[in-house]
Amino acid sequence: MAGDVVFVEGPLKFLLEFAEVDPMGYGVEVRLEVEYSGRSQNLKWTAEHLWFEYEALRRFESELGDGREARLFDMSEYPILHFKRDSSQEYVTINPQSQRQSKDGECMSLRLNVNVGSMQALYSALSQFGKWW
Repeated sequence: MAGDVVFVEGPLKFLLEFAEVDPMGYGVEVRLEVEYSGRSQNLKWTAEHLWFEYEALRRFESELGDGREARLFDMSEYPILHFKRDSSQEYVTINPQSQRQSKDGECMSLRLNVNVGSMQALYSALSQFGKWW
């Protein structure tokens, strides 16, 4: 692949690793990793085999640049990430709850208070990434 998108902003580390391109040209398979290192707690969340349409990635990047709210949905329209800015706070929700998710399946969801500027930092990392789409 052309490479990966990596960014670190304070306690938040984000990795978007491109694994496989859809032969029909609609999207890409990725491995997504989010790490958070707080003062007394740490976490690492990884999702393998996520498929995103190129348009969903473009929309997510554009919404990050707007700086208010940005959502990333996979090809099945399940929410994967949700960044939001409320006045002077920024949050990211990893794997937000969805009414479409199975009640008997595995689902972890986590909301983190992240540094102000995290959305802009991720936007910058995505906009500098050499896209093939």
